[in-house]
Amino acid sequence: MSNIEERLSKVNANDRRVKRTKKLLRDSLFSLLQTKSINEITVTALTEIADINRATFYFYYTDIIDMLDQIQNEAYELFEDVLIGTEEHINSTESFAKYIENILLFCKANPSIARFVITREYTNNKVLKKIKKLLAKNVPVAMENYSQDDPRRFVLNFALNALTGTVVDWMDDGMIIAPDVMAEFIANMYISGSIKAKSKFESYTTEDDE
Repeated sequence: MSNIEERLSKVNANDRRVKRTKKLLRDSLFSLLQTKSINEITVTALTEIADINRATFYFYYTDIIDMLDQIQNEAYELFEDVLIGTEEHINSTESFAKYIENILLFCKANPSIARFVITREYTNNKVLKKIKKLLAKNVPVAMENYSQDDPRRFVLNFALNALTGTVVDWMDDGMIIAPDVMAEFIANMYISGSIKAKSKFESYTTEDDE
């Protein structure tokens, strides 16, 4: 083995070690968050569960909040790759269902990260708001602009909250229903419901206009 190959091998080994250590810390944090708020979690408790010494923790993070911020950024980047990578040609119920299916497949493969991203109390809505902005670009039949007194402007808000809430409930239920089946159901519910709601309020006017 040449000197270059040897150095590359050591770099790759170190990189794998770093990823493994951070994953242990991240999984331990997720475990603690099931029963404690972020403010109740200490470095000591976290490192004991992860079976990692405190010095190693402080090599990567300054404190628990810094760790949380880094995880949020990493989680967002993962979600961003999924959402942006599948956002083209969403112009039908079928393509919207496929878009949702990709989200569900990601959640099924990465349940801890997905739950961390879309569960409000973990992230104080920071990541969730950024995710919703990405989703908003691809939710069909919700792009129109409405006046402040028109209730139809909340169709998009309703859709995004319903989508994230349904995904959480689906995960809590053990993800028994296949992602493609669940995605088709969500897409059809949204499309049919939003069209009906918009049609109902097509001639909406305020009392002042009457």
